[in-house]
Amino acid sequence: MEKVIIEQLKHDLKVAVEQHDMAKMEEISRILNISPKQQEYFKRGLTGYPSIDEVWNKCYRENAKALANDIPTNKTVWDVIEEKLIEYYDTPAIEYFKREIGKGDFIDNVYTWARTFRAMGIEENEVIPFYGPFFPDICAMVFAANMIGACPYFLKLAISPEALAEETKDSKFAVVYDEMWPLVAKEFSKDRFKNVLVATATDAMPHPKKEIVSFISAIKARKNKFKIPDEKKYIGVNEAKKVAAYYTGDVKVPFVPNRPTFITSSSGTTVGGVVKGTVATNESTISQFYMGDISEIQYYPGDRCLCHFPPTASTALNMLFLVALFKGETVVLDPRVSEKDFYNQLTKLKPNMTISTGSAWEAFFNRVDREMRAGKKFDFSYAKGWTVGGEGTDVKKMLKWYEIMKKAHAEHMLYSGYGLSELFSAAAAEKEGDGRYDFSKSIMSVGIPYAGISMGVFDKDGNELSYNERGELRILSKSAMVGYYGKPELTKKIKTDDGWIKTGDLSEIDERGQIYVWGRVSDKLSLSADKNGNVCIEGRNSESITAPNGEVYLFDVANKIKENSCYIDDAIVLSKPTSENPYNLVAHIVWGQNLTDDEKATVLEQIDEQLADYLPEGVVVSAYSEHDGMLPYSPTTLKKDKNKMSRQTTGFVRSVDSKLQPIEFELNSENVYEMKMLEKDKVKTIES
Repeated sequence: MEKVIIEQLKHDLKVAVEQHDMAKMEEISRILNISPKQQEYFKRGLTGYPSIDEVWNKCYRENAKALANDIPTNKTVWDVIEEKLIEYYDTPAIEYFKREIGKGDFIDNVYTWARTFRAMGIEENEVIPFYGPFFPDICAMVFAANMIGACPYFLKLAISPEALAEETKDSKFAVVYDEMWPLVAKEFSKDRFKNVLVATATDAMPHPKKEIVSFISAIKARKNKFKIPDEKKYIGVNEAKKVAAYYTGDVKVPFVPNRPTFITSSSGTTVGGVVKGTVATNESTISQFYMGDISEIQYYPGDRCLCHFPPTASTALNMLFLVALFKGETVVLDPRVSEKDFYNQLTKLKPNMTISTGSAWEAFFNRVDREMRAGKKFDFSYAKGWTVGGEGTDVKKMLKWYEIMKKAHAEHMLYSGYGLSELFSAAAAEKEGDGRYDFSKSIMSVGIPYAGISMGVFDKDGNELSYNERGELRILSKSAMVGYYGKPELTKKIKTDDGWIKTGDLSEIDERGQIYVWGRVSDKLSLSADKNGNVCIEGRNSESITAPNGEVYLFDVANKIKENSCYIDDAIVLSKPTSENPYNLVAHIVWGQNLTDDEKATVLEQIDEQLADYLPEGVVVSAYSEHDGMLPYSPTTLKKDKNKMSRQTTGFVRSVDSKLQPIEFELNSENVYEMKMLEKDKVKTIES
């Protein structure tokens, strides 16, 4: 059936339900093949389709959806932000290593950079690659480029040389952080780059911090033998701003609808790991401001928002910078990204608002917990909008963190949120009230959709599912990207003709509008089918057994390991096919208690027995890797490092005859893993 017809029927069903038109409801139910279970929602005034019912709107003010979508149609991002900077003029715009930059000085710097860009010959619609973290001058450049109609592209920091060449092939200007110069030197040194602006961490630092950091950086540069060429095309930011005086013309360009405004780098998981830039416009960016404002997210004028991620991530650029300024907050810049840095940022800089990954929060609260047990006192009463984003977290961890925050006098507990680059960041967040403290599932809800956004869960054929059914989450929002930069074929895979974004996340939505994200749709084993199309695999007893949908989601297996053992604090399950079993799995685990080796062996035996009943015959978790404290995470993204764990071949164990047996995996001549048992003294715990 045509998609347009289906959507119309779903809307007709909504009207029929509201009018209690039983005949119409029955007719549409037959046409759409609506299950009896879904029809039960009719009695409650619901169609059973989340995207049609939009039950989350009950949590917002009247006509919130209309207000959220009523954005200005003739303003740039800078126009909107400049108005807010003037409205909240009395508080600093930026704080950088304790140096406060007032709203007036920041506005002046934006205009200085606009004139600088004009004097350097940067034109409308030009794409300017940025490579590096946030600094105060980078913040000003963001708006200066927007003012003159140019588009910054915040490049993925782990980008390959080949991808860097492709993503910047049409650019003539670039901005680079000096200490990251070696990573882009080959490309940015090419003749097609007319000018390269060089930013340093010390450009806006106060004295004497500036001198100390400059000295350390100089030593590091000599040690690593990197130096930016002493040529005219490479210009330091302070030197570059001197040319602003040579441009006396207008800097603001006329508003152009749907002009590319920002390009951020997606994490690479939505479309098979390909490096891609998501293109936002003035309209899509401003819609984020309005939707968040109407949804009453936890930003308050005069508060301080920690921005610790580089602008390559839309969460940093939008939620920790643009939205903070729009809401009258001071952006506290600290571009250092590590577990220790995050701890110091939260405890010493005392931000009211920030967002980070589940792994970052886990490392933070693990440290706080250790120090509390040692007698140290904490006061988190200033925390108002600390939020878990990215990979999210589970209920067990969140409950533990809540208790720690209560002991530290926090009035606002940690929030959960959800977003993706393709929507220029946020799409859902927790609100105080219904669902805020729901621990009914093993994973945390990421809240409800923003006002103005529509969401639904769909099966692999594109049919919308009902409440509490799992499928791919799709989102319809004015904040959706125009597309991937220079990749229309990839855009078509993610963005439907009618504007829906396919998130690639396996999710469900309950009757209150609460969203639960279980994991990536692609994070699964797909079992083979027989000649009749039935999914089956050879069992250990040479018997065939059908697996539901022919798919085993690896995060479900990990949750089963955590749910069925009070001894396991965390787990991730990965596929590791061997020559003997293409459906071989391994689990990376964190023990929640101190156990002897014999006790560990007993627990692993119990888990093996539980998994034998849970998994399809032939799918086996053959080995476990033990990690201290928490699972490994990437030092740059602060997300669990599945790539690192998937490459691990040693440090595994299994329980054999109630004893821990060391296991390792070795590639054979055909580049396929062989699983080998080792001597007992080869057991080694992997440190995260």
